[in-house]
Amino acid sequence: MTKSMDQIPFPESHQLDGQLRLDSSKVPTGLSCVDQGCKTLPGQPRVLLDRVELDNYLRKELSLPELNRLAPMLWLVSTPRSSHISPLHHQAVRGRNIILTENPQLHLVWYYNQIFIKPIPKYLLSYAFWQYLATQPPDIREAAIGFMRTYSHLVRYESDFFIAQEKRLIPNDDPSENGESLMSWANFARLISSFDKFDDEAVSLRYGYGELRLTRLNFYSRIFLRKLTFHHINAQWGTFLNSAVAPFFGFFIIISVILNAMQVELTVQTTNNIDFSWTAFTSVSKWFSVFALVIAILVLVFVLFLTGFFFIHDLFFAHSILKGKKKSPQDGTWRHKKSGVV
Repeated sequence: MTKSMDQIPFPESHQLDGQLRLDSSKVPTGLSCVDQGCKTLPGQPRVLLDRVELDNYLRKELSLPELNRLAPMLWLVSTPRSSHISPLHHQAVRGRNIILTENPQLHLVWYYNQIFIKPIPKYLLSYAFWQYLATQPPDIREAAIGFMRTYSHLVRYESDFFIAQEKRLIPNDDPSENGESLMSWANFARLISSFDKFDDEAVSLRYGYGELRLTRLNFYSRIFLRKLTFHHINAQWGTFLNSAVAPFFGFFIIISVILNAMQVELTVQTTNNIDFSWTAFTSVSKWFSVFALVIAILVLVFVLFLTGFFFIHDLFFAHSILKGKKKSPQDGTWRHKKSGVV
């Protein structure tokens, strides 16, 4: 496969959106609309075809910085296989609800009976846009190719195509010049199958894996990304504390059973006036009860610490937003600042 084919996945005859053209009159080469009255990216009327604005938008919409950093450990989160993606019809068979997301890092992340899927932007169906991507940094092209490749697994049958249309995962239909439907199952299958030829080396590290489990992502993000959560579903302290403390409940149930058994045995020895004594057993019982008490105290301190941390963190976060508004009211960075907790 040639380098040009690596960068432009499908021929121009396969494109499903022809609104863009490569504009060599711009320096450096940019994009413009075929229709002279159009100045924005197809499907994104808020994004002008200005190179700086467009490049910033593409990095935000396609790049996967956190998941790529976590990629060496994603084998702990998911089956280490890029084809580990169930078609859309099988998502329903598994009892999952499809939730649309525009966050590329949540694409194909699942949480119990939900799976998050990012819709295909209209511009990714344009041949001219892929010509433009060939001029972009490799990480953006790799992210775009990896994203489109996931749809070759999500939409494998005509029934998947109809589900994708119903869920708005693929753009609305635009008729061709002769009035025929461009967004047909045959045309979409022809385009999306072009991405099957790309192996894992041609895509972002994250797309070397398929579906990712959110509960495990949240856990390993605390270790490797130094974040309390990768993504929170319920932004409430109580919900987060319940999930953090829940694993201790089973542990304490086991300890309680052991302590009760020890207490019964020691009581039997006392009431029956047994001549011999289990010195070792008595010593173990004493120290094990102390151990259980220490663990209970540590868990209580842990819960109190988390509660206090969330309270103080929210105060400082709100204060930093107010400070940013007063210091630089025209600077928009404070508008998009996130707390990163719950």
